[in-house]
Amino acid sequence: MASTQYNVAVIGAGPGGYVAAIRAAQLGAKVAIVEKQYLGGTCLNVGCIPSKAMLHIAEVMHSMDSLEDLGIHLGTRPTFDMAKAVAFKDKVVKRMVGGVGVLMKGNNVDVFDGLATVDASRTVTVTASDGSTTQFSADKIILATGSVPLMPPFPGIDGRNVINSDTCWNLPALPESIICVGGGVIGMELACMFSALGSKVTVLEMLPNVLAPLDEEVRRLLVRILSKRGINIITGAKVESLAGEGKLKKVVASTEKGSESYSAEYVLVAVSRRASTSGLERLVEQGLDNDRGQVRVNEKMETNLPGIYAIGDLVHGAGLAHVASMEGEIASDNAMGHTAKMDYTVVPNPIYTFPEVAFIGLTEAQAKEKYPEARVERFPWTAIGKAVAMGQTEGFTKVIIGKYDEILGAHIIGPDATNLISEYSIAMRGELTADEIIETIHPHPTLSEGLREAMLAVEGRPVHIPPKQQLARTR
Repeated sequence: MASTQYNVAVIGAGPGGYVAAIRAAQLGAKVAIVEKQYLGGTCLNVGCIPSKAMLHIAEVMHSMDSLEDLGIHLGTRPTFDMAKAVAFKDKVVKRMVGGVGVLMKGNNVDVFDGLATVDASRTVTVTASDGSTTQFSADKIILATGSVPLMPPFPGIDGRNVINSDTCWNLPALPESIICVGGGVIGMELACMFSALGSKVTVLEMLPNVLAPLDEEVRRLLVRILSKRGINIITGAKVESLAGEGKLKKVVASTEKGSESYSAEYVLVAVSRRASTSGLERLVEQGLDNDRGQVRVNEKMETNLPGIYAIGDLVHGAGLAHVASMEGEIASDNAMGHTAKMDYTVVPNPIYTFPEVAFIGLTEAQAKEKYPEARVERFPWTAIGKAVAMGQTEGFTKVIIGKYDEILGAHIIGPDATNLISEYSIAMRGELTADEIIETIHPHPTLSEGLREAMLAVEGRPVHIPPKQQLARTR
């Protein structure tokens, strides 16, 4: 029998799980959280946070190429020390993970280390690394077990110098060359990072395009920029096998030209991630509704089993940390007797290449298919004083406006895009129109001016670029 009773038990301490635990505690619950590996989950330990630390280092290295233009003379190109970079990354991760521990303690959340096994009676058995077990029960359980890298069954994938997005952060030295299998968000961010640090990078993508969810105009520009930087992007390449080739790794892929081989020091497999279901086997046997491991939930994040919720990468959704956090709050609200519904209509998507990319809502193609009357315009960073002063003028802001001046979508490629997209997120969530953004004074000189200028452009009256010859829309 379980010796302790909790109001809410959270299984998994990633950005979905620990946020759910905090929210439940704020609502007065007695809360337990179980983590099998590390507080903060994938995001803080081997995902979002370490990747952004290393991408920051890579972007600093990339910026060195333009220092001469700014009057800064360093002589030869700076060298890169992987060991020190990893130490910096580890320091960042340690601080963030420690912060989660402080938050758990501050909110009186009981933390259990080990693998949780859950059953439909809402009994949790935690098996620690030394084999000892602890058991407790809960009125409500929130499953937040996250995801792990998907490693396709390519022949040779378990060989030497094959890494993934969880294991690429502690390499002993910078690879001279690396093949990235997968051209999605994770793959392209890592390709950008390794290239800027000095590796020769080849990306192999099975689909016709990398970064398939992007607006086509944005995707084309980003591919052009990264290709010009020396990243070899090959699409329509279906990997068949991996093998050793002396000190190198050889990847064989079928392409439109036939079977081709590519060689590099390392192979980075970044094709996708899959839900982590360890410890949930009993629930599945008891009827937990799922689709190949991903748990089905309703808008309240409830599963089909009474009192059991699921969030984050475990469920069908965006696969984004910030979405998992919101789902955690929604699940805890409902677990504690409130009524809350998850709304996915306004989800900002950040991509940390450089230049950065961020988008929300519909692409141009999607909007024109659904709303033939949609209006589209873009505003270039070359016309924004702050961007020119920063020496970062690649890209543009693109907006898609509907019949009633509502925002259907927004796409930014350029400096600080991942922060700037929040203005459009708030605007869409608050159902603001183009006029309301135009009538809001934006500070000068800032990058945010470009967001207002894009709205002016779609209205046919931009200030800082010449107007098109067409007449402005009659208001």
